[in-house]
Amino acid sequence: MLPFKKIMSPTDFSEPSNLALEAAIELAGHFSSELLLVHVVAPLSITPTMTGHSAISFSDILDEMRTSTDNLLNHMIENKIPGRIKARPRMLEGVPAEEISRCVKEENVDLIVISSHGKSGWKRLMFGSVTDKVMRIAGCPVLIVSPHKEKDDKPD
Repeated sequence: MLPFKKIMSPTDFSEPSNLALEAAIELAGHFSSELLLVHVVAPLSITPTMTGHSAISFSDILDEMRTSTDNLLNHMIENKIPGRIKARPRMLEGVPAEEISRCVKEENVDLIVISSHGKSGWKRLMFGSVTDKVMRIAGCPVLIVSPHKEKDDKPD
C-alpha cells in the first residue's frame, strides 16, 4: 500500500476541496507521488417547457462546462501545486462518485484525498454525500479532510 505512487484529489472548486488539495499536495510531496486533480461534470437534467421548446442549447452549456472545468483545473495546477510535484488534470463526466471510482481503477490510484462538506441531518439524508459514496465504492484507501478546524481551547 505504501508508498502512494498516485494520489487523486477530486475537486468541486469549493473551499473544503481546496483544503483536501492542500493535504494531497503535502502527501504527494512526501511520497514523490503523481497527483491527479479530478473534477466530474455531472449530467444536466432537462425540464421540458410548457410549449415543448427551449431557447437553451444544452450542448452549448455542456461545452461551456467542459471548457470552464478544463481552464479551472489547469489554473489550479499552475497556481496551487508546486512545480516539483508531477500533477495533471482529469475531467470526467457522469455521476461523481461512480466516475471517481471508475477513474481510480483506470488510473491505478493508490489514495484518494477528498473533502467532506460537513452536511448533516436532513440535507445529508436527502442529497447523500459524494464523499460517502466514494468511500464505499472506490476500491482504494480514502483520506477524508474535514472543512471544520478544531479551535484550540488552551490559553496562550
